[in-house]
Amino acid sequence: MRALHYLIFLANFLSVLCLNLTYLDPTVLQTKTSADIQQQTATDIIGNYLSSGTFTVVVQPVLFQDSKDVFTLRTVNGVLQIRASTGVAAVWGFNYYLKKYCRSQIAWQVRRVSVPSPLPEVNEVVVANDRFRYYQNVCTASYSFVWWTVDDWVKHVEWMALNGINVGLAPVAQEAVWAEIYERLGMTDQEIAEHFTGPAFLAWLRMGNVHGWSGPLLRSWHDRQRNIEDKVVDYMYRLGMVPVLPAFNGHVPRAFRRIFPNATFSTVQPWNKFNNDYCCNLFLQPTEPLFKELGTMFLKNITARHGFSNIYAADPFNEVIMEPWSDHVVRETSKAIFSTIEGVDGNAVWLIQNWMFVHDPVLWPLDRVRTFLTSVPNGRMLVLDLQSEQWPQYELYDMYYGQPFVWCMLHNFGGTLGMFGNTKSINKNVYEARNLRNSTMIGVGLTPEGINQNYVVYDLMLESAWRKTPIEDLNAWVEAYAERRYGCNGTSLAWRYLLRSVYSFDGLNRMRGKYAVTRRPSFKIRPWAWYSGHDIFEALKYFVFSDPNACNSDGYNHDLVDVTRQALQYRTDQLYLKILEDRSSQLYVFNSSINRFLDAMGDMESILATNGDFSTQNFFDAARQVASNRLESYLYELNARNQITLWGPTGEISDYACKQWAEMFHYYYIPRWSKFLSLALDAKARGETFDEKTAQRVVRASVEEQFPSVTIDALPRQDANMLALRLYEKWAHVSDLEDLPISVIREIPNKRTTLADVALEENAEDDIITVVTEKYISK
Repeated sequence: MRALHYLIFLANFLSVLCLNLTYLDPTVLQTKTSADIQQQTATDIIGNYLSSGTFTVVVQPVLFQDSKDVFTLRTVNGVLQIRASTGVAAVWGFNYYLKKYCRSQIAWQVRRVSVPSPLPEVNEVVVANDRFRYYQNVCTASYSFVWWTVDDWVKHVEWMALNGINVGLAPVAQEAVWAEIYERLGMTDQEIAEHFTGPAFLAWLRMGNVHGWSGPLLRSWHDRQRNIEDKVVDYMYRLGMVPVLPAFNGHVPRAFRRIFPNATFSTVQPWNKFNNDYCCNLFLQPTEPLFKELGTMFLKNITARHGFSNIYAADPFNEVIMEPWSDHVVRETSKAIFSTIEGVDGNAVWLIQNWMFVHDPVLWPLDRVRTFLTSVPNGRMLVLDLQSEQWPQYELYDMYYGQPFVWCMLHNFGGTLGMFGNTKSINKNVYEARNLRNSTMIGVGLTPEGINQNYVVYDLMLESAWRKTPIEDLNAWVEAYAERRYGCNGTSLAWRYLLRSVYSFDGLNRMRGKYAVTRRPSFKIRPWAWYSGHDIFEALKYFVFSDPNACNSDGYNHDLVDVTRQALQYRTDQLYLKILEDRSSQLYVFNSSINRFLDAMGDMESILATNGDFSTQNFFDAARQVASNRLESYLYELNARNQITLWGPTGEISDYACKQWAEMFHYYYIPRWSKFLSLALDAKARGETFDEKTAQRVVRASVEEQFPSVTIDALPRQDANMLALRLYEKWAHVSDLEDLPISVIREIPNKRTTLADVALEENAEDDIITVVTEKYISK
């Protein structure tokens, strides 16, 4: 047995030594578009910020060093000269200059660009640390991008280039392609309509988790997505980016049993309690000739429009359980997917998320993971280690048994709000991973399920693409970050407190952005924290007492609201615990605790209403604007409202994508807590036992299920600075509240740990601790 283990180790060791990166060469992948076109595209972007004659851009692929992007910055006679290996690298270099020399920031929701005249002197050469900077999670398309226009996408691709991202999922109209294929194969219009989900749930249709929910998907949607695809994929190519195109992953409509009665299918088990109307798609057995036929039809359609990107994404088993399940199925699926994409594109590399391994390690013991990964030739699969900042898997799986991987920061689930970050891990582990013995790491990546939150941790992570060593003084770094963002240095102390509190998380707890105020009402919630209430209120203090005139910028105004919201979120969790404590006290005491809790929620609503970034308007208006008629408008807004509330017809994943937006408090969170608590108070007044499940059914019927049809009006808008000050005075010092319990799961020394990330029972949620499966593997 010992000899066998030695042979396995030796084989893995040799596979790493022989890592084949021939097919993952940026000097090939990023030069499909000519240097002249990339140079002009980069010049056009930079020209949005610098006037003509103050800069020059030269793109020369010969500048690549060790297959890594390079940019050089030099000022000559007051002109900024940018030379770079690709268009992406040129734009990246410009943003590097803006941040370091002009103290400016271009972020997701805010930007502050202030270029001095004359231009600051510079003479630097920067070589990327890795071959690739990757971006996107398969879910981001639904949580953040679903209602985007071409202009939204173009702006975002420019943001990607400004941050050096050279590989990203392309916005491909997959369903338009499949609709054509399904029709050609004999599916009826009704069968196609019953298969496709609505726009807000397409990510989970694509992964085989659900079908049909919140549809139908209209032809006008397909046309719109085709237009986005054509323009955005072309734009990515023109910048020298690698657009990752989708490939067939084995999941097919249930109508295929009728059309192909002799084919063999597996039935996917229900996902997150979705019933038979929307669950249980079919998975085509990979040994069926139809598997390769379908995959080839699909990929040929896409590559005919855009050419070969050489990197293709397919995730066959993301949160998928099916029968039969065996090493044989895993092996043959892996071989079938790769042989299909290689049959279309001889230089293909398969990009895959490792989430299936992390999500359910019981289904994926080490030998099965090895079987799956090694069924593809070395260097022809690129693995996204999806949540490296908290659940790194590259050591557990012996550097993916020789396949190259990307160190990714996931950070956010569902696009929820709540200040949080693993800054210590980001500033340490990514650098160590590069230097591990036999490391197969060839890139870094951002893989959030939703954007527009906690930009500071993403900015920090992006800098690991060029920094050679960790930042020595994170306090100084966040102070500089704030100055770039606000144009002032008056919030330095505030950011020191944010760094030591909300951005100091360093544990294995599941972080899902749900807090007492955004959860379905219950007396079984157990709030916790990893930082002290004192620190978050100190951060708020130094925000509200900074000079608003000196710091008057979009970034400051956004963060003032966000920090106030975070402080009140902490207080409401404390006040919720006080409600639990006072349930057994006298009636007037219980009533007083309820009123304070609801009062704090009302204050959260008020501060959120001062800034459009914390409003439903952007999301719901965008959904309506996609529509071409009233019926479509209704359908799309229904999609949007359901996604951020019940997430399913009967609340299958309720509040998973909750949003701390002003109107959500006014029309959803406060009404349901008010209803629930009034029922509890009434039961106490009558001397009756409170029936929580019945109260929740009342809340669902009277609030949650009514929300799709509620008319949402604009809320009163106050001055954010004055309101934040008043709320600090009101809530900073509350004498009868104890800090939330600190409950952080620490990593076990000398062991790698994976926790199954499965849904918890509705009223036993405890995102810290309750884990259905826990597996410790000694290393």
